Amino acid sequence: MLLKQMLRVSSTNYLFWGQAIVLLILLLLGYLSPETVVFGYFFETIIIGSIHALKLFLVIKHGKPDAPGSNSMRGYGMIVFFLFHYGMFVAIQMVFVFTFFDGTIAGIKGGFDILHNIKVLLYSEGMAIMLGSLLLTNLGYFYNNFWTTYKYREYAPGDIFFSPYVRIFIQQFVVIFTGFFFVFFNAGVVAALLLIIIRLGVDLLIVSIKKDSNFLKLLSEKLARPDQSPEEIKRQLEKLSE
Repeated sequence: MLLKQMLRVSSTNYLFWGQAIVLLILLLLGYLSPETVVFGYFFETIIIGSIHALKLFLVIKHGKPDAPGSNSMRGYGMIVFFLFHYGMFVAIQMVFVFTFFDGTIAGIKGGFDILHNIKVLLYSEGMAIMLGSLLLTNLGYFYNNFWTTYKYREYAPGDIFFSPYVRIFIQQFVVIFTGFFFVFFNAGVVAALLLIIIRLGVDLLIVSIKKDSNFLKLLSEKLARPDQSPEEIKRQLEKLSE
C-alpha cells in the first residue's frame, strides 16, 4: 500500500516523474551521455544548497525563532555559515568522486583539480539540458512545497539547517554506487539508467513524506518503536521533505 501511494502520479510529484521520463528518453536517444547524467546529479548538490540558503533566508525573516540556547549562530549570519559549511562538505565530496572517476572519463585530472574537472564536465554532451531540468524540478518543488504553502512560517532556522545534508548524502551514495558499473564494468549507459531510476525512487519518497500526507502517517506508524510516539517519528520525517 505504501509503495503504491508513493508511485502514484500526483500534483506533488509529477515534476519528478516528468524529469525522469525525459532524461531516460534523451539518454536512450543519445542526446545525453552517461557521464552527463552521473555528474549532472552530482552537480545538483550545488542547486540544492543554493535553494536551501533561500529557504533559510525566508525562515529567518518570517519563521519562528529558535529556542534560547539551541544554536550559537543567529540571524542572517547563519546563511553565511551554512554556505561555508555546505561548500566544504561538497568540496570534499568532489575530491572523493573525482578521484574515483580518475582515468575513466576523458579530461578528469584527479581529485584535487576541482575547477578544471568541473569545467571539463560542464562541456559534456547535454549537460546544459541536464542541469536545466534539475534546476527546473528543484525550483518547482520549492515553489509548490515551500513558497506557496508558506511553510517557512512553520519552522525555526535550526529546524531545517541540516535538512539538505541527508538528501545529498543519499544522492552521492547512489551516484557512487551506480558509478561502479561505469568504472569497473564499462557500462556507462547501465549506470546512468540505474541512477535515473533510483533517484526517481528517492525523490518520490521525499515528496511522499510531506506534512499531513497519509503516506507520512502510515510510515510513521510502521517505523515507530513500542516506546516511541508515531508523532515524534512524523516530525523527524517531515524535515527530510524540505
